[in-house]
Amino acid sequence: MTVAPRPPAPDGGTSNPVAGASPLGLRAPATDDVRGAFLHLAERFQPEEARNLDAKWVIELVDHPAAATTFHVRSGRILVSPGAAATPVARLRTDAATWLDLVAGRQDGVAAFLGGRLEIAGDLNLAARFETMFAPGPEATRLLRTVETSVKGVRLESLVAGHGDPVLLLHGLGANKVSFLPLLDGLAHDHEVHALDLPGFGKSAKPLPTGRRYTMAWMADVVHGYLVRNRIRDVHVVGNSMGGRIAIELALRHPEAVRSVVGLGAAVAFDEYQRFGPLLRFTRPHWVGAAPVPVPRQWVEAGIRELFCDPARIPAANFRAAADDTMRYLGDPGYRLALLACARHLGAEKAGGRRSYWTRLATLRTPSYWVFGSKDRLVRQRYAARVADRLPAATVDVWEDVGHVPQFEVPERAITAVRDWIAGFGAPEHARPA
Repeated sequence: MTVAPRPPAPDGGTSNPVAGASPLGLRAPATDDVRGAFLHLAERFQPEEARNLDAKWVIELVDHPAAATTFHVRSGRILVSPGAAATPVARLRTDAATWLDLVAGRQDGVAAFLGGRLEIAGDLNLAARFETMFAPGPEATRLLRTVETSVKGVRLESLVAGHGDPVLLLHGLGANKVSFLPLLDGLAHDHEVHALDLPGFGKSAKPLPTGRRYTMAWMADVVHGYLVRNRIRDVHVVGNSMGGRIAIELALRHPEAVRSVVGLGAAVAFDEYQRFGPLLRFTRPHWVGAAPVPVPRQWVEAGIRELFCDPARIPAANFRAAADDTMRYLGDPGYRLALLACARHLGAEKAGGRRSYWTRLATLRTPSYWVFGSKDRLVRQRYAARVADRLPAATVDVWEDVGHVPQFEVPERAITAVRDWIAGFGAPEHARPA
């Protein structure tokens, strides 16, 4: 899943305050204030945060339709012009009051999106990047940053927010960092949270799948390099699906770097795929990804819906946006090759034997917390018992009526569970006073 659908409204519905006028029936801000906010934001532009970008963003205000504005970033400069460009990388649609809150820093874009006050169409990664190109507003309480890191010759991009003990978020197969927006938002109040695009996905580089690339061990070593380059120690690693598998591999290979692991629908060595293992290990079927293969858009959207126990919890518009984003990435041969290479390595992993996944998992000494969804169609809940058998000291939960992406299907529960888990560790040893 490559884009993050907005979770349901707190009342369980899918109400959308953006669709109407100013929230709570308040009078919309004056046009002069709105136009002035566009200019004030441009004055805070930070050229160094717009590295190598040539892109346009359109801001649309539902209660000031004539105030639509285009921000064009190119060659380290920004141009603000009235009207909506025809082909922006992203369209941000909100009401004037929310826009003024965003510019002043009273709210950030991630929180506004998750709260239903901001709609996004287009590239969600670049939509999130937009805010990071400007100095924080005068009332901002936290800083959202885009960070670029080079590891093993691979450029990685991450979204970073908050201060405190570090937390690293690793997305699943085919996804990217925006699939963790709810946890980024919910944990950044108390932690420095890093949502990372893994190699081959999102805005990170997509090297060819040669040699060890895209094995879980290689992925874990790249992630460890990211931690070292950014001087991150004693990190709590939260992974969804393949990201959970990489988190476990990271803890097995580099235990000194990881304080704990949380797996949300974490991928395991799947018993049901073992008959295909020899074929996958001794062939290279992922190279077919070099050629474009038409995938019907309705198949993509249906596949995204399958990730949820109850798709009705998520607004239909967000499934359409997720499908649009996936179709965009499928047009990139580097993404296709990475996707198929990772899938091959996951499917080829041995479930039995001295060096198998389950044998190695039993040697894990890093504290771990596992969440399985009872309605997860990709990582079946029956694996919960097998994890508990191999790791008697681990905490293993099965959440009823939850699918493969609990951080979006039940965001508040996921945030609370992860926050409580991390709180149980206290401050890292190196951060405690002598």
